[in-house]
Amino acid sequence: MASVKFLLRGEKNPSPIYLRFVHTREIDMFLRLNILINPKHFDKKKETVKNVLDIRNREEINLKLSELKVFIITSFNSAYINGETINKEWLQSIVNTFFNRSFIEDVLKIKNEEVYLSDFATWWLDNKASTHKVSVSKYMSDETKLQYSRARDLIIEFEKKKKIKLIDVSVDTLDRYSEYLTLKEYSSSTIVRHIRRIRFFCERAEQLNIQVNKGYKGQVFVKPKEVEYKDPYLTEEEIDNIYNLNIKNVHLNNVRDNFIIGLCTGLRISDFLHRLSIDNIDNVYIKTTTKKTNHKVAIPIHPYVIEILQKRNGELPPSCDDAEFNVRIKEICKLAKINELMIGGVQEIVSDPVTGEQTTRKKVDKYKKYELVTSHICRRSFATNLFNKVPNKVIMDVCGWKSERQMLDYNKQTNMESANILAEYWNNKKKQNKAL
Repeated sequence: MASVKFLLRGEKNPSPIYLRFVHTREIDMFLRLNILINPKHFDKKKETVKNVLDIRNREEINLKLSELKVFIITSFNSAYINGETINKEWLQSIVNTFFNRSFIEDVLKIKNEEVYLSDFATWWLDNKASTHKVSVSKYMSDETKLQYSRARDLIIEFEKKKKIKLIDVSVDTLDRYSEYLTLKEYSSSTIVRHIRRIRFFCERAEQLNIQVNKGYKGQVFVKPKEVEYKDPYLTEEEIDNIYNLNIKNVHLNNVRDNFIIGLCTGLRISDFLHRLSIDNIDNVYIKTTTKKTNHKVAIPIHPYVIEILQKRNGELPPSCDDAEFNVRIKEICKLAKINELMIGGVQEIVSDPVTGEQTTRKKVDKYKKYELVTSHICRRSFATNLFNKVPNKVIMDVCGWKSERQMLDYNKQTNMESANILAEYWNNKKKQNKAL
């Protein structure tokens, strides 16, 4: 026969009241009710709270315990008749229903994603990233979500065994994170990017009314590497040499023509190699909408692009995947003898000495220029070669940049190159004055 008893399991003050549900020899379960009481005030024989003046709600507690007994027995009879499984999960659900805890627990329970940085990042990526708008009509892309997932993994790696609370993410935390990434030989620009991503997660938490430390907005100074360098770009002369190469291999020739289109349009690889079609091109302009920013751009057709289309009977060259493109353009630049020695960073795979986990790092050293070439050199070269030749607003509109700061990040002229431009300007000014 089923029976319900109430008891205490300990003498600590306060102690929770426990429920014991017994039915034959097969079912004997204990369940903590989380109703707390001083053991001195509990009558073990009557299974009720003693009539003590210090306990003002004793009548309410005793009434609830009495009603709970009846509710459990009634629920058990119904469950038994209908063939339900009788176990601890069933008993817990019955008690929750009686105390109306199913809703209240969800409201009162503090979840890990409301407390810890990495847990919030994981929860946000799983539940909110797909509906996060980056513009009026565009949501966060899968590629961007992957970047933020990698940032989350790096946060977890930094936390080790002690999770960082959102309320503790201060400037000091970000400084320590910066130092950690510096020791792992990340570049200063990459460190800045990862700090921005921590701030991004803190902003999202704040928008959801989760308590955060306002200090996450403070300024963080990232220590620059001892060897500073600028990413390479191809000069107009080097682009001419690439265009004029006599390449007999059909596949390599296709890559070269795509390379030239990228260099002469300033489009990202996702746009010029995979999304650009002949429908985007008329006799004067290339008109397209960029994949990353959903920005409409209009680019005058460069003479080299016109000649590529003419030799291909009005068709664009066949494309290839990004990884192959990055390998082949190095070969092409080597054929064009773009082999000036310069300081730069090359990605290499390294293994963690402790975990053995493989990660990618940028090794800074002296390399031949063609070794440093990647697909992004197209956009970088396009912008750099136009600086000081056309107004900045023109470069911004053609490349789809919304701020001048974004555009200036692409200026890869060295100090000496800028000095030579200024010297040439003064010499031309002097010649003009003499002519007058």
